[in-house]
Amino acid sequence: MRILSLVSAAALFAAQPVLAQSIDFGDDSSSWANDGECDDPRFEGSAMASPPLLNDDIRADATDCRKGFEAGQLTLRAEAGAQEINYGDDSSEWANDGECDDRRFIGSTMHSILNNEDVGRDASDCRDGVESGALIAWSMQDSLAATQCSAIDFGDDSGDYANDDECDDARFEGLGMASSVSPDYIGADASDCSRFCDAGIVSLRDY
Repeated sequence: MRILSLVSAAALFAAQPVLAQSIDFGDDSSSWANDGECDDPRFEGSAMASPPLLNDDIRADATDCRKGFEAGQLTLRAEAGAQEINYGDDSSEWANDGECDDRRFIGSTMHSILNNEDVGRDASDCRDGVESGALIAWSMQDSLAATQCSAIDFGDDSGDYANDDECDDARFEGLGMASSVSPDYIGADASDCSRFCDAGIVSLRDY
């Protein structure tokens, strides 16, 4: 059961670089495709072609832009980021209730109880939150960089699920998290969460 949980969490977070978004790079239909420079104006960085950049090349220089992005030489422009998130659909029973239940996000319009089963299933609520500025996509990379485990008060092991090799404290996110988290266990799973924080497989949601 634990192995399956880690695999599921890895699929949600580790495979999603930069704000957890799934980028549609498109194809190589641009006249400038495969020339070693990215011509897609959604991106910026050292691997970009020189201006002017044309909207006709959006999603039309996939190979160059993917290589630059994976090499860390490109990032999505901020205004393009929200458009590139794969929000999924509205199949969650909690969809369209004004709160985002997809734990890939953080912000003021998130629901307090989060489950893996709602990932990608509350699209409208989460999209509305991102577009209004109330939410951003949670980034494992940014969160790990900002989280200082030694400065965190992890609490104690008074929770029902303490010492079960999963972190149940809803302040955290990452590969070592339980599949369902609730505010009821904040500060009540210290041993699991502190150990996983030190190991770099959980970090703060609110970074």
